[in-house]
Amino acid sequence: MKNVDFKFLEQLKKRGEILLYPNSDYALEIYKANIPYRPGVYLIYVLNEKGEDDKLLYYGKAGVTENKGNPILNFHQLPKRLVATTNIPQGHPDYNPNKRKDITRAKLWPWFVKTKFIYGIKIYWYITEWPKENPNEYEKRIKSQLKEKHPKWKKSL
Repeated sequence: MKNVDFKFLEQLKKRGEILLYPNSDYALEIYKANIPYRPGVYLIYVLNEKGEDDKLLYYGKAGVTENKGNPILNFHQLPKRLVATTNIPQGHPDYNPNKRKDITRAKLWPWFVKTKFIYGIKIYWYITEWPKENPNEYEKRIKSQLKEKHPKWKKSL
């Protein structure tokens, strides 16, 4: 699915994209994107040899946690979430199946671009206006649309 297939995201007024190529400094690209420190959702695509979106790798949300059914604002606002830590995936030089270890996305994404997604990746980000727009609901809509149109789709990362 392409970014444009998620029509409901178009209603979110603050949005942008970040390109990461093999020699990009991921943390710097996040900083230069000037993403507001707010809740939101994001989609990550692999680029093809023409620099176009090829396939959706991952989607996520930031900024709001469900606490026993009550959504609360948390400290992982969108720019922070895009550089937060995540599990080291199988295949990474630091991967150890016997020990869970985390890595920052600022280190992980460049490794992915250099080893797997050699044409780069593109991150589309969207700010939600909390509390009127809850990023959890937008993430659920992304997941629902993917399940409907691509029942076997799974997050690659």
